[in-house]
Amino acid sequence: MCCEGKEACSLHDPVWVPAVARAVEGERLTISLTVPDSCASKPINGVRYLWRETPCLFKEAAVYSGEDPDLPAPPYIQYF
Repeated sequence: MCCEGKEACSLHDPVWVPAVARAVEGERLTISLTVPDSCASKPINGVRYLWRETPCLFKEAAVYSGEDPDLPAPPYIQYF
């Protein structure tokens, strides 16, 4: 996740910090993230998944397709 301002999130890779998924629930994908200390009391300006690890090693992605469990979910990025 990125909590360093929208401009920084879109331009500078080092401002992104890891956030651990705590739970995946329901038919629709819902992931709860633990906010790192470096982002405490700051607005979250972006989240991304598999941005640097694509392609990932077989069966080592965190999220897989519901239609084909052998395929990881595609990389994802969302700015707020």
